[in-house]
Amino acid sequence: MHRRTPRQRLLRGVLCGVLALLPALAGGVAVAPAAQARTVARACAPDTAAAGRPDRPVAGTLVSAVRADGRTEQFQQFHDTSAMGGLPFVWHRSQDRPGGAYGAWERVSATPVGPKLYEVDAVENSAGGLEVFFSSYGGFCHTVLRAPGGEWPPAESFGLAPPPYHGGLTLFKERDGRLHAFAASRSEGAAVEVRSQDAAGDDRWGAVRGTGPVPESGVGLSSPAVTQLADGRLRLVAREWNRDRYWTATERERFLSWEPWRLCADAACS
Repeated sequence: MHRRTPRQRLLRGVLCGVLALLPALAGGVAVAPAAQARTVARACAPDTAAAGRPDRPVAGTLVSAVRADGRTEQFQQFHDTSAMGGLPFVWHRSQDRPGGAYGAWERVSATPVGPKLYEVDAVENSAGGLEVFFSSYGGFCHTVLRAPGGEWPPAESFGLAPPPYHGGLTLFKERDGRLHAFAASRSEGAAVEVRSQDAAGDDRWGAVRGTGPVPESGVGLSSPAVTQLADGRLRLVAREWNRDRYWTATERERFLSWEPWRLCADAACS
């Protein structure tokens, strides 16, 4: 019988240990996307303890969206004392006609708003639906009321999650009614990210796209201001989140590519 030396036994033990770890390592790589998906899903999860009561309005949170027919839609954050997390929720009421009375408040979502960023944005899309975006646990959630008097679907993650203190979303409506949503990016490959509706008259949103990086290390941008040029291309101007400097980028090809970000001489980026 061949007897292994102590050195051989040590090497064999190390090899067995490595072989034993391989399945675990492979499994870790395989489950990473699923784990990431669970994290995103939790960002817009409902507070199941909340009974749905507008117990206390949050001062300074009233947001309005004017429809094409002249009616105003209002949104307000309310605290619900039965909620588990202590965060407010978005509520909504509609005007019955332009300049007319408002109906009763209804809760938009059981997903809470905040913490740190309590932004709520609302806009009517070109298909006549009422779109609402709000920050929840570091990401933005989204839901659409497609018909007046209908029910709000459960809020879902919108895929844009700006870093802390870099601002929230910038919604921009093109001349044909198509919507775009911009936000500062956490990715090193893009200073700002954008999602766009696939076509005018359609409320489906395309994938998250990047606008390219700022050509200077250590620079982070806030949510940009957006304008549409005469040829239809979009132009962004964004302030550095912690510094009084501005950068601009312009679409090179619609929905495909952006010109490089460049530093502006002033806030107007003229």
